[in-house]
Amino acid sequence: MELLTTVSVEIARRYFHAIFSPFYLLLIIFIGWQYKKMQERQPAAGLAGYSRQYLHATLVATVAGILGGFLGSFLLVLFGIDIARLGLIYLFAAALLLMMIHPRFLCFAYAGGLLSLFSLTVGFPRIQVADVMGLVAILHLVESLLILFTGHLDPIPVYLRTGRGNVGGFNLQKFWPIPLVAMMSTGLVPISTGTESWWPLLKDGTGLYEGLSFSLVPVLAILGYGELTTTATPGHRSRSSALYLALFSVMLLGLAVLGSHYPSLLFLAALFGPLGHEMVVAIGRLSEGRHPPIYAAPPQGVMVLDVIHRSPAERAGLHSGDIITELNGRAVYGPADLILAGNHLPPWLSMTVLRQGRRLVLSTAMRAHDYLGIIPVPGRDGPAAAIVVPNDSGILASILRRFRKP
Repeated sequence: MELLTTVSVEIARRYFHAIFSPFYLLLIIFIGWQYKKMQERQPAAGLAGYSRQYLHATLVATVAGILGGFLGSFLLVLFGIDIARLGLIYLFAAALLLMMIHPRFLCFAYAGGLLSLFSLTVGFPRIQVADVMGLVAILHLVESLLILFTGHLDPIPVYLRTGRGNVGGFNLQKFWPIPLVAMMSTGLVPISTGTESWWPLLKDGTGLYEGLSFSLVPVLAILGYGELTTTATPGHRSRSSALYLALFSVMLLGLAVLGSHYPSLLFLAALFGPLGHEMVVAIGRLSEGRHPPIYAAPPQGVMVLDVIHRSPAERAGLHSGDIITELNGRAVYGPADLILAGNHLPPWLSMTVLRQGRRLVLSTAMRAHDYLGIIPVPGRDGPAAAIVVPNDSGILASILRRFRKP
């Protein structure tokens, strides 16, 4: 285990330098800018309680990214993935081309699988297929853990027009800046003067590892997660997505390891990368489509889609999904009644709500210039301008649609 100890210490040392790199700082700033842009497009964009929410989201993403990146770095070295033999230029180029078809194809599962199939069938590009699919598996495994622990935090409330009418929902959009330390075969100073028989876990059938020395190099990456949910809470949706993504990652990693020992199985790994990822996406969509929306306007009262941070509603203990039936003794039949009552709030706020069938009375003191601080679900027949419908078409698809228009 001497090699494992030596490499672990070296990973920690290089990782410390990667975290404080100016390039990583630029990556964090870029992530913060993305969160700020998303915040400005949500229904609560002009409310004071959301004015700095993007800073909290950026901080959480950075801390989670650092922890996830360290785990990813250890796994990359443990499995012996050599970034010098991944064909990274081809990998990024393929991912960008696929993004033009649809933004969700900007993923190494698709680009890596496609390049691996080309390499196995026509011999170009010359890449180590087991390493490519191993990289895809490890990055998605790290992503699944990030989704599990932080995917439900700071969800973005949205209004959607569906076949079931206007409903509320949440856009679970996440970006994580990931510092990584990866292994590169080189003729420079090696990280170790010898290897052990069990390492690497991804075996190279050509025996090239015997004549190579390796160095650890810093690599920066961005992992992303995006999902819309109207039929489940953000916590439930992110947990189920993380579970399926983790299962996909472990299975793909297993196929990559087996393929490194038995090259005939590399075709299976290359196929499973994009097809398995599509299966994960399909399961999520099936789950979303087969259940009724939970953020729809009730027959009476107003359902709360989201509660503004540090608002009277939050202080009173109001939760997403609660149905407000009375406000300060006045019956609430719809959003208009809520707005009317909210314009004349007394020093003491009292609300009668229904929470999972239970009737509760919530109250709190009002402060100067306080507003109620809730985002209600949309009305069943609200104006089209109030409905947010994400446009996720790719550039190529958008161009083709323009040519099809008469």
